[in-house]
Amino acid sequence: MTDSVPDEPTLRGVLERAGRAPSLHNSQPWQWRWNGARLALYTDPERLLPGTDAFNRQGMLGCGAVLHHAMVAFAAAGWPVRAALFPDPVHRAHLASLTFAGPHPPAEGELALGAAIEARYTDRAPMAAVPNWSDLVQVLAAVCERHDVLPQPVAPELRAELERISWTAGALRRRDPRYQDEARWWLGGAAPGSGVPAAVLPNRDDALRVPVRREFPAGSADPGPTEHDDAHLLLLATADDSPESLLSCGAVLSAVLLECADHAVSTCVLTHLTELPAIRSRVVELTGAGHPQAFVRAGLATAPRPPRTPRRPIGTVLTPG
Repeated sequence: MTDSVPDEPTLRGVLERAGRAPSLHNSQPWQWRWNGARLALYTDPERLLPGTDAFNRQGMLGCGAVLHHAMVAFAAAGWPVRAALFPDPVHRAHLASLTFAGPHPPAEGELALGAAIEARYTDRAPMAAVPNWSDLVQVLAAVCERHDVLPQPVAPELRAELERISWTAGALRRRDPRYQDEARWWLGGAAPGSGVPAAVLPNRDDALRVPVRREFPAGSADPGPTEHDDAHLLLLATADDSPESLLSCGAVLSAVLLECADHAVSTCVLTHLTELPAIRSRVVELTGAGHPQAFVRAGLATAPRPPRTPRRPIGTVLTPG
């Protein structure tokens, strides 16, 4: 290694931290390749979920989130990076290339965002309202301003209809054999090193406390004492469904989650409302969004933090190349 790039332990440590990024069913559909000077991000086709995510929109969101997590983690480690998106027009699975600008002491804000990676988790329990929510929304819009996607608060009067749409999505998924096959593998702990273990999922009765939610197999997470969910809802929508827009939306999703975590606000990403064409069309009619990609529940935690979800060993995610 030269002084212009991090050494191997630093690189591996940063990418392990970046790997805490969220993805559909914790599938972690990304692969990193390192040639000693440049770090390249690729999609991992073996980690995609066609039964759940037929158009690979959520897979691209996850890759955009891990890309943003990596940039945040490198900056916090004192190694800021520059990203070139889709550098090879022929190979579209090559999503980004990162090059290093040389070591630089991290700023206080960079250290705080790096720490937010460790603080963030998916909170599926009922949440309390955030007292200064409108102020936090302004902060979220500002940190996402350089992207083409801005988080849009969902008006409270739309909540009841969104709950009905969420119920319909769950009912349709219960009759979808391809979705159920994937759910049995990824949800409840069957997928080694990934997936969503039963210990972080609520049981069926507790899950009913959160009306806008994906239906999961019954778990054993402590739901806390709160009966009513007062979480706020944010919508992330794009101008189109191009890979570029989806990757950018994933970066915005990451930025929103980390900023919320830095302000001690819990979050939960919801994509079941945008996966099925019929359900997505109802969301478009309700919200006026052209291409809705994901919702985020945000609020103050009322339940104990669940155990950490597993991550793939770095040796399976980072390869030479």
